[in-house]
Amino acid sequence: MYKTLIDQHFDEQLSALGKLISFPSVSQGEPEEGMPLGRNIHNALTYTLDLAREMGFSARSLDGYCGVIDYGEGDEMLMIMAHLDVVPTGNGWTSDPFTLTQKDGRLIGRGVMDDKGPAISSLFALRAIKEADIPLKRRVRIFLGCDEERGWSCVARYKQTEPNPTLAFTPDGQYPVINSEKNIGQTTYTKKLTASEVRISCGTAPNVIPGEAVAYLPFTPEPVDAKHGMLLSGNEGELRAVGRAGHASTPQDAQNALLALLDALKEQPLNAEDLATASSLAALLAFDQHGEAFGLDVTDDSGRLTLSPNMIEWTEDSVSITLDCRFPFSVSPEQLLAAQDEKFAQIGFTRTYDHISKGHYIDPNCELVNTLLDIYSEATGKKAKPLSIGGGTYARSFDNAVAFGVEPEGETAQAHMPDESCPVESVRFDTKLIAEAIKRLAGK
Repeated sequence: MYKTLIDQHFDEQLSALGKLISFPSVSQGEPEEGMPLGRNIHNALTYTLDLAREMGFSARSLDGYCGVIDYGEGDEMLMIMAHLDVVPTGNGWTSDPFTLTQKDGRLIGRGVMDDKGPAISSLFALRAIKEADIPLKRRVRIFLGCDEERGWSCVARYKQTEPNPTLAFTPDGQYPVINSEKNIGQTTYTKKLTASEVRISCGTAPNVIPGEAVAYLPFTPEPVDAKHGMLLSGNEGELRAVGRAGHASTPQDAQNALLALLDALKEQPLNAEDLATASSLAALLAFDQHGEAFGLDVTDDSGRLTLSPNMIEWTEDSVSITLDCRFPFSVSPEQLLAAQDEKFAQIGFTRTYDHISKGHYIDPNCELVNTLLDIYSEATGKKAKPLSIGGGTYARSFDNAVAFGVEPEGETAQAHMPDESCPVESVRFDTKLIAEAIKRLAGK
């Protein structure tokens, strides 16, 4: 019954997704009164909560940091966690990132996968459960975060006044089920300069691999051959590298333009200080993806370590570079920082910032994991096993939580990419799986 209702409301669902995509809710906008994360995020949250109220749900904002949508009663709670903020669009789009576009059976728009599409799917799944009058033994809550891509102030605000869920999942990862997430370490290293002639401001967020990087120079750059399939161009006073943006947890799916730019800079007629800085950074970072130069290329059951430099600020008197590392459980935060500190110290850099997010793991044989695996296997005919990833989802915020979809198995990662997209029919599929999860995990 609920699947028929999802089909009946599907055009309405796509329309709602298009409206939500239209809000340029880039993470951590300029705060305003009553809008701690900025007007665009506020508008996206307000729209979604109003939509939930129109469907007959109780919905409220928690001081603009997040929202909750509630249905049913009971002491135990199933929570579905999604977020409405998105990373900056970056370059390389072939259509307006904040206009939902259909092309060749796919939906294109910033947030269609990460995570506005899943947020709307969760809401329409819950609506179908409600309209089908499926009895519940646990109440159901949809958590709508607004600061997932940067500081997680949304989770901190939730925990101030709200109860922990009995069990939870977030449609913000991959199918079939993710029960293990690696640790995340983000660090910044800075070197003081005396009179640099190089100017670079590259990167949109610590967890976004830059698809474009530009250095401004006091001369016309020398021609340099590009590497690893990236493009280099130079004109008067400008050296530009173009690769492919991506998520820091999957550097193999991206082309880091910052690395290409550093490699090209060391071939330019820079002054002695700038040349030494560019050359040492290029030599240390090379085009590695797994921290090889730091002695950090470690693999265990939670996966292989990844490391990518994603932001750089190069001014007259300093250069600062920010790295993102997804490291397995067998590497401690102390080991990570010590290895990076040692290598950067050798080229004159000191650590000026660090933030460690502890990894997450729950028993793959628990009720939550087994139920979601069964749902996925029955829907696809595939024998499913839980996954470990480098991405960080809301699941790590609560003990009994996992990520469930929505990235299809075998498909190239779309999160944080230009032309972020998903098949239209995947949205329908995701909505039905979320509804089935609600039915089995919260239904009588």
